[in-house]
Amino acid sequence: MKRAFLATALSLSLLETAVAAPKTAGVKPGKVETGPTKAADEKLLPAGWAFLNDPSPLFPHPEKAVQEKRISAGLASVTGTRSQATAAPIYGTSVQVPDATGLWLPLGELTPVAAFRNGRNVVLVAAGQHVLDTAGLTGIGPFKSVFSRILSDVTVITVTLFDERDPVLRPVGAGWTLSVAVDVKPQADMLLGQDANALTFMPPVAEGLPQVVALDDPDSGRRLLLGMTRSGRIQQPMRRLGTGFAVRSSLVGVVVAADSDTIEMRQAGGKLMLDTVGPDSFPLMASNRLQPYGSSLNGVSLGRGTPEELREALRRSVTSAAMASSGDRFAARMRVAQAAARAGNGPLLGEVIDVALQDWPEGVEKPEARRLQQISAVLNARSGSSSLTEDGGSTPEDQLWRGMMRMLIPSSCRVRQSASGSPESDRLQTADLIATGLPVLQTYAAPLKERLLPSATQWIARYGSDGATKVLDQLPDGPQVALAKALLAARRNTSDAEAKLSVLAHDPSPLIWPVAREASLRLALKKKTLSPQAVADQVDGILPALRIAAREKDGRLLQIKALMEGGNLEGAAAAVQEWGRLYPEETPKVAVQEADIIRQMARSAPSGAWQNMNAVVFLQGALLKASNSALRGDILDGLARRYEALGLPDQERKALRDLLTSGSNAQGMNTRIRLATLELNLGDPKAARQDLGVSAEGSPDAALALPGGSSSQSVEVALLKARIALADHHPEEVVSELASINDPRAWTLRAQMAERAGDWSHAVEALAPMLDSLPGAGGASKEVLSPEQQALVLRIGGDASRAQDQQMLKNLQTRFGALMNGTSSEGVFRLLIGSGEAASAPASAGG
Repeated sequence: MKRAFLATALSLSLLETAVAAPKTAGVKPGKVETGPTKAADEKLLPAGWAFLNDPSPLFPHPEKAVQEKRISAGLASVTGTRSQATAAPIYGTSVQVPDATGLWLPLGELTPVAAFRNGRNVVLVAAGQHVLDTAGLTGIGPFKSVFSRILSDVTVITVTLFDERDPVLRPVGAGWTLSVAVDVKPQADMLLGQDANALTFMPPVAEGLPQVVALDDPDSGRRLLLGMTRSGRIQQPMRRLGTGFAVRSSLVGVVVAADSDTIEMRQAGGKLMLDTVGPDSFPLMASNRLQPYGSSLNGVSLGRGTPEELREALRRSVTSAAMASSGDRFAARMRVAQAAARAGNGPLLGEVIDVALQDWPEGVEKPEARRLQQISAVLNARSGSSSLTEDGGSTPEDQLWRGMMRMLIPSSCRVRQSASGSPESDRLQTADLIATGLPVLQTYAAPLKERLLPSATQWIARYGSDGATKVLDQLPDGPQVALAKALLAARRNTSDAEAKLSVLAHDPSPLIWPVAREASLRLALKKKTLSPQAVADQVDGILPALRIAAREKDGRLLQIKALMEGGNLEGAAAAVQEWGRLYPEETPKVAVQEADIIRQMARSAPSGAWQNMNAVVFLQGALLKASNSALRGDILDGLARRYEALGLPDQERKALRDLLTSGSNAQGMNTRIRLATLELNLGDPKAARQDLGVSAEGSPDAALALPGGSSSQSVEVALLKARIALADHHPEEVVSELASINDPRAWTLRAQMAERAGDWSHAVEALAPMLDSLPGAGGASKEVLSPEQQALVLRIGGDASRAQDQQMLKNLQTRFGALMNGTSSEGVFRLLIGSGEAASAPASAGG
């Protein structure tokens, strides 16, 4: 509904009071209406209002008044000569507007007021002295009369209406509007809370500081405590009645009827507090606990507002802080921080809080500063002080912010808090806290709510109990809520989880589709509908998008898990190294996975040369960081195996020696055997004897005395000692070591020693037991001898031929003749065995 302003001259000042009325289609006789001049700034006056005269007094900035004057003059030149009715009014006169629906009172910029109904009278109390000439404002539209009275600190304006309509008061420009139009947006509700035994009232829009005044009720004479604010009203359901006081309904501000002098109202930290004082006072709310949703016990108002209102509040608070005196500077900066919080401006909020606390460190103890620190930490994803996780009282809003802070700080890093059990139980408790205060989030300004809602709802969906997740059903439908419900379905593995995630994976929002895609891949890995390597590859493709959605860390952890489940240890090791490069302070999060990769890599068989080289680089880096002796042992063992596969004996020797001195003796004997074997293969039997740590005169049972030794290793030790003695040309020592050992390797050593001595009969005797494990029984067997088995038959045949052991040659012919037919060894076999007479001295295959 279009409205027009008609200004009334006010004597004794240059201020004006304006009334609003619908524009008529035609022009009444005796009154010529000029083209209306639109307001240059829609923030100053409601949209659709226009001026019929000079609007200069309505604007706080002279340049806007000049601009409006020029526009008005331009329109006047187009329409012709102005009528006397629309010329500048004569002081002390007014023009009647029968259809007026609004009244504008020039009470100054940032002036707080309190207003309430007394029957058909609207009593408005404004801070400061304001000279208003209201004599001409009689019988205009619904306004029967307007009366103004100036007191010492306030101005009391009484507006009498013709009917019972409740007007709406709003700050506009350098004053206030009082309107009874049906389409005017009403004031937001005051935030009601409790601090100890005091009632608290927080304006929904933080703009300037509230003020308090005590007056007598013009009707009943009862003492009234008035909290004058720039926003917020008290509706019927919010009224409170207690001993000696009554919180009344108000159009704006707080109105309390107090019968006792011990009841007082004061302003503290931008909020109004109603409490009792004096030695004989009684607790105001001792038996009436009040913890409603939306209450703020920390002096911070985060209520709703249009984007224009939020920007204007931020602009005004910045201007006010820049002009504040040194004594008021901290409070002014807190108002700037509060306006930045409502606008969701985390960087500005953090900067203002830091500067304010640097100038006045004692301010950190103020509740509003602590709450704003919490908001800054959450918006900027910086943990801040760990003590902030336990700040606040027990209201739902306090629990919401406590839970949001716990999301940033792990339980191990918090102070003043006992251990809450496993990480799972800690996350569950955090989800319960957030769920308790989540309804409060719906009362916050839209920019702040949009910043907080994704992380809050997703945490509840991922970790919340059945009771906590029920709060998701109470939230208004929207993409973020739908995503949280899809995550909950995936967590519970419901039948429709994949369908929900698939739909959201095509959402255009960069804060939704990457999260849905990650959850879909996590579900596919769990249900094995995709191979682990495919999951890892697809996660790698969406990592940049997950970074925008603040899920990159979780995505990388999922990638590492998929690579490990797929057996791609090299890829998992590379992913762990990339994590350490990106998040050096969060390496403990992958410590378990890294240790598992190290152990699997150390125990796995070496593969190709390229994979072994990558494994060596990874294990060397892990060795520098490993502090656990068992883990260091696994790393050194894996390095030794890779060096062996790469043909690097010097590096292998160093790794084995470090393994012996690492303090891990669980495999000490095996390590000594491996090291001694390496030295012996390198042609250094003396070093092998020293590494083994057992003298040549000892017995095989001496292995039991070695670190990590066992009876099962005694054979290995005896065989190694025999090889060392054989390399040192001590045959009697070899015989002594092998005397009690019944093992194919021992038989081979005995045969080798006999062959060196030319004792072919003993060589045949030593190798003969090994024939029992070979296949074949005459010519009926259809089995095939392997190349190694063929070589053993030829070796025994050669030794038997030199020893002239005709019985052994006949046995070989009978048992293996048919099996040797058609093999590559058939010719040599026939040559060795031949006939009994011809087999006198053929060459020995085992030489």
